[in-house]
Amino acid sequence: MGEFIPFAVLVGVKGDIKKTLVKLDKVFSESFLQKPFVHMNQIVLFMYTNNVYKMDDLAQKVHEIENIQSVDLFMPKSITFPQKWARDAIVQAKKSKRLHLMPEIHS
Repeated sequence: MGEFIPFAVLVGVKGDIKKTLVKLDKVFSESFLQKPFVHMNQIVLFMYTNNVYKMDDLAQKVHEIENIQSVDLFMPKSITFPQKWARDAIVQAKKSKRLHLMPEIHS
């Protein structure tokens, strides 16, 4: 992905998932590669950065958000990604004033 480094952060949540997603969006939307994936009490944040050291900083900041129980950082060894689509998606996401998060709702 050129100068961008994709990574994922697996977040364990204790408490209200919807409120936690709103807080995560408010703080980290500039670094989202795509919308977060929600499953039960876990959220996967798909993020990117241009600095490998910033990944650790972002993961630490995620851990400081209220209701966050655990944080695991994953950097893929290799990734197959449509390059043009990814660049265009990043440019488009940066132009958007807000990121729309849709939590998974369990019945």
